[in-house]
Amino acid sequence: IMPEGPEVETVRRELLPLINQKIKKISLTPLSQKYSKYQGKESSFNQFSSSILTEIQRFGKFLVWVFKKPIEPVILNHLGMSGKWCLFSNEDNYLEYVTHPKVIIETEGTYVAIFDDARNFGQFRIFSSFDDLKKYPPIKSLGIDGLKESFPLKEFLEKLSHPRHQEKIIGELLLDQKLVAGIGNIYKSESLYLAGIHPSRVVKTLQDEERSRLGESISIILHKALTNGGSTINNMPYTRPSRIEGEAQYWHSVYNREGQECKQCHSPIERIIQKDRSTYYCPKCQKS
Repeated sequence: IMPEGPEVETVRRELLPLINQKIKKISLTPLSQKYSKYQGKESSFNQFSSSILTEIQRFGKFLVWVFKKPIEPVILNHLGMSGKWCLFSNEDNYLEYVTHPKVIIETEGTYVAIFDDARNFGQFRIFSSFDDLKKYPPIKSLGIDGLKESFPLKEFLEKLSHPRHQEKIIGELLLDQKLVAGIGNIYKSESLYLAGIHPSRVVKTLQDEERSRLGESISIILHKALTNGGSTINNMPYTRPSRIEGEAQYWHSVYNREGQECKQCHSPIERIIQKDRSTYYCPKCQKS
């Protein structure tokens, strides 16, 4: 399970103490050099030494690290399946707390940030400028940010109404980051449950009222998850930079609850596979 928008935004917010810090060094660990995507890249990160980190932005499930001019390059980071940032005081014996460190950011202040990535699906890409980054297809094609403070319901309805989506299955379409960025398997299932929509419904069968309810449900679920610091589930080793687990999993209505009673109607929660991934739903509250 990959961290979704609420988890990535929680990480971003907990890394904000690094803002306005002068970077002492960004190092690639000896462990990282066992993997081709990191090999020989140390010199690429040396250019950030002595620069000041001014922003950490989030685009969907990506983090973008921006530095004070004249440093133009930016770093694009994706957490992958198991990547997590850990934030320490530079006085901590931080290597005791991490198991698979790949990237270490040391500041000249009091902080050290370590990217710990057990399964090695995390990504780091350096772009020559912010404008260059915005041309990168996975960023350029991102849809609505599901965590916008005021969810753009009209834009969501317009996108959902596009002819190319009408024959698609809603439980599969919601994973398309070109529609709403930041939704993954967990919050897709929870949003559909809140909206009372069966995940196997074909988009063209959704009534206007159902479409509006779905957009509103996406916003409610994503913001609720963010408030609770995201979801930490047994098979998803997501923890926050503060090394605290998320707590959103305690209110999940359907996700990972196959066979358990629906909290509303007491029917057993069911699971289906959509695009090789599990989708959970209540067959009574979400009629097909």
